Amino acid sequence: MALVAAASGLLEPLREFVKIKRLPVWGTCAGLIFLAEAANRTKSGGQDLVGGLDVRVNRNHFGRQTESFIIDLDLPFLTSALTQTQPFQGIFIRAPIVEKILSIVVGEQIEETKQENAVIAPARQAIDHRSTKYVNAPVEVMARLPNRLAKRTPEADRLALDPEAGDIIAVRQGNVFGTSFHPELTQDPRIHLWWLKQVFEAVGAQD
Repeated sequence: MALVAAASGLLEPLREFVKIKRLPVWGTCAGLIFLAEAANRTKSGGQDLVGGLDVRVNRNHFGRQTESFIIDLDLPFLTSALTQTQPFQGIFIRAPIVEKILSIVVGEQIEETKQENAVIAPARQAIDHRSTKYVNAPVEVMARLPNRLAKRTPEADRLALDPEAGDIIAVRQGNVFGTSFHPELTQDPRIHLWWLKQVFEAVGAQD
């Protein structure tokens, strides 16, 4: 995605859309990586990021293609928004996770360059007060993948884990949303309906 965007001259227009004009955008899987302000475990030479979410993502967190999986997810924001309680089928394909919520800083997330094989997104200035409000909004953890973190943790450390710990798989910062999984590959429209509602509210707030 980054290579195609760079070759097509789309990187800066995308950054303008997300970081300068701060219009609503949702990224899934690789799109979540693209929207992160920092990413580690990148390929040699790194990759370009658009930014927009003050998080660090861990690329291919679960391993190779053969480690892809499908699991039922409990997504509280869907339950509260749509009054439906059945789990959502999460499809994870060489998926990233959000491994850290970053502090909001002026400029680039320079501290994140200390991570191994890390890249950061370039800074861009929001165009107006409304855009700045979204940029400065706190990052909300929208969903976690329970128990997976514990399974990857050495036995000696498991007792010290927070029972609520789990890999972060969905985040929102203002009007930018990212998920590790692929709702578009399911027949369940609930997240798309929820997201359309967020877009309508964000657009309406501009009036």
